[in-house]
Amino acid sequence: MIRPTLFLYIMWQFLLGIALAFIVLLGIIMLVDFVELSRRFGDNQSVGMIDTFMLTGLKAPQLIEETLPFVVLFGTMNALSKLNSRSELIVMRAAGLSAWRFLIPGIFVTLAIGLFWALVMNPVAIKSDNLFNEIRDEFNDNSERNLADKDSSELEKIWLREGNQFSRTVIFAESGNLKTRTLQDITIYQFIKSSDGDTQFSTRFDADSARLTDESYWLFSDVMETVEGRQTQFFETLTVQTKLTLDDLRAASGKEVNLPFWQLPSEISKFQAAGFTATSLTLRLNRLLALPIMLTAMLLIAAGASMQLTRLGGTLSLIIYGVAIGFIVYFTNNMVCAFGETGALPPIFAAWAVPVFILFVSIARLCIIEDG
Repeated sequence: MIRPTLFLYIMWQFLLGIALAFIVLLGIIMLVDFVELSRRFGDNQSVGMIDTFMLTGLKAPQLIEETLPFVVLFGTMNALSKLNSRSELIVMRAAGLSAWRFLIPGIFVTLAIGLFWALVMNPVAIKSDNLFNEIRDEFNDNSERNLADKDSSELEKIWLREGNQFSRTVIFAESGNLKTRTLQDITIYQFIKSSDGDTQFSTRFDADSARLTDESYWLFSDVMETVEGRQTQFFETLTVQTKLTLDDLRAASGKEVNLPFWQLPSEISKFQAAGFTATSLTLRLNRLLALPIMLTAMLLIAAGASMQLTRLGGTLSLIIYGVAIGFIVYFTNNMVCAFGETGALPPIFAAWAVPVFILFVSIARLCIIEDG
């Protein structure tokens, strides 16, 4: 067994290596994004350098999440390279420690980083990214180039749907406004589920407007209720409970909406209850759940490359090898997830296939290097 002092020392080396890689990649990402935002808002006199830097900082967490496997890959290579250059790896191997033992602290670190990011940092990154989109849209609306354009909060041709195991509700609105949470010229169709599972039409409502309240209610104004076999009734106001949120309005309008980790299970249940397929949400949830496995797989790949190439010599070969492996894994994972999002592959399989495959391949590679 590895001693606690040595365990903490190796774990600290992995943390330092990953932290250094994080700082470097964060700096590169922010620099590229800052240049891109400066170019985009170059003609907008109301957007200064401080505003651009603020937007860059708000966008950075979401971009870091996408490149987190690269951070672990390069950070692990950096840590093992330093341990090897100081002959510490040689001493540990001479003392009888196998590669599996001195990699356990690194595996502990990557699992902790993956869990911390999925459970804590992902909601922060999503909130920061949504705030970035809101501020960016405000700058776009206030720019001279977009004065003739429509306000980004205005909506057209909105379809909404919700339901449970007993009923379905479909809402269509000709127009709406996100800022005021209102819809105009609305038609509501209600359906009920019979005991044999068939869906039957129940009621139709036609309303002039509706407002989504903070208490999860629709407040409809000037409503006509139509039921087959009955006389049409008129209501000045009508209150209906709903599970829809402002994010649902954004999603229905075609505006990009990101949901944090903790909201994904409830949203998946809500979509399924309404009769929708929650493929993209299921895929996103499982990708976050698989993140610790992906980071651990990247650590083992980096360890395999470092242990073999440092014996042979050649730091440049190590860097090239690491970059090649990182990009192959990154694009393969994105490609498989794209198939999952379109429904060509089950979303759970698409989210877990590449991380698990890479994990087993890296373990096999280490076994070959370690045991021959």
